[in-house]
Amino acid sequence: MSDGTRLELGLAMTGGGARAAYQVGVLRYICKHFEDFHPPILTGVSAGALNAVHLASHPGNFADAVEHLVDIWTDLNADKVFRTDSRYFLVNFLRWGLNLVLGGRRIGSGRRSLLDNDPLRRLLERNLGTPAGEPIAGIQENIERGRLRVLGITATNYGTGVSVTWVQGHVGEHWRRPRRRSENANITIEHVMASTALPLIFPAIQINDGWHGDGGIRSIAPLSPAMHLGAERILAISTRFQDAHLGPEESMIQGYVPVAQIIGILLDSMFLDLLDYDAANMSRINNVYEQLSEASRAQYKKVRVLVLRPSEDIGKLAGHYEINLPQPFRYFTRGFGTKDTKSPDSLSLLMFQPDYLRYLIELGERDARRHADEIENFLHT
Repeated sequence: MSDGTRLELGLAMTGGGARAAYQVGVLRYICKHFEDFHPPILTGVSAGALNAVHLASHPGNFADAVEHLVDIWTDLNADKVFRTDSRYFLVNFLRWGLNLVLGGRRIGSGRRSLLDNDPLRRLLERNLGTPAGEPIAGIQENIERGRLRVLGITATNYGTGVSVTWVQGHVGEHWRRPRRRSENANITIEHVMASTALPLIFPAIQINDGWHGDGGIRSIAPLSPAMHLGAERILAISTRFQDAHLGPEESMIQGYVPVAQIIGILLDSMFLDLLDYDAANMSRINNVYEQLSEASRAQYKKVRVLVLRPSEDIGKLAGHYEINLPQPFRYFTRGFGTKDTKSPDSLSLLMFQPDYLRYLIELGERDARRHADEIENFLHT
C-alpha cells in the first residue's frame, strides 16, 4: 500500500464495553497477515475510544501497538475497571434507595452512577503513562512523526444532547451538523473516560463547561467522523452479532421480560444498531455515485466501507461466564434478571473477565481469517 493510499484509510471502532476485546482480535489477525496495515485515521466511540487512544499513542509500529492492546485486554478483570467490593455495593445502593424515598435530597456526598469506575482511570494512567488531565503521551509525537494523521473520539454532551467528536491532528475543516459536531482537543484520559461513561452505570465527566457521557448515545452516524477526517475507505469493526439466516425468530426470554433484556435492547439500539444503518446508507450513496456521470461525480465523495463483526452472539456467550464475576457484582447483575434471558447483552458490556475477553480476541482472529480475501481486496484495490 502506498503512502498516498494509506492516508485515505480510516479505522472506526464502535462501543460495546467489554465486547471491544473482539476488535483487538480482528486487528491482531490483520497485522499478522497484512504487514503494511497502518491506518493513519483513527476514530473511536465508547470502548472503541479506549482502543483508538492506545493505538494512537503507542511508540512502536502498529502491529506492536495491537500486541500491547492484546496484553492489556487479557490481563483485565472487573476489579480493574470498577469497584466490586461488598461494602461499596451495599452503601451505594442504600444511598440510591434513600435518595428515591426522600425525593432526590442527597444523602452525604452521593454517587452519581451505579458503579464507580475510578479503577479504570488509574489503569489508563498506568498504561498510557499520563496523569489524568494531561495530554496523553505519544499522540502528538506520532502526529509530528507522520505515523498518525488524526485521532477522533466521540462523547455525548448531556447538557445539549450534541454528539461531540474531539479531534487531535490534521483536520481539513471541522463539521457542525444537527446534533453532532467536532472540536480541537489535546486528548486526555478525561476525554476517554467521558466517551466510555455508560449512561447511569458510570458517572458523567466534566470537560470544559459541559458534562459528557458515552459517545454511543447520540452517535447517529458513527462512520461520519472518519469520513470527515479524510478517510476514503473505512474499516469498521462492530461488536454486534448479525444472524445471516433469516429463519423463524427465537425469543430470548420465557415469561415476563426481565430488566436485563430491556436494558440490553436499549443499549444495542444506542451503541450497535446505528453502525449497521450508517454502513447501509453509505452503501446506497456509493451505488448512486456509480450511476453519476464523471462531471457530476466531482461534487461528491465515494467512501468504501468494510464492516467486520462477530460470527457468534457474544451477548449470549457472556451468560456462560457470569459465574466468574466477583460475587457482589454477580448478585447485582442477577438482580436485573440476567439468568432469565438467553442473550444478556447488558451483561456482556460489563463482562471484564479474562476467560471471556480471551475468547473474544480469539473469535476476532478467527472471523478476520474467514474474511481474509475480503480484507485483501478492501486494502489493496
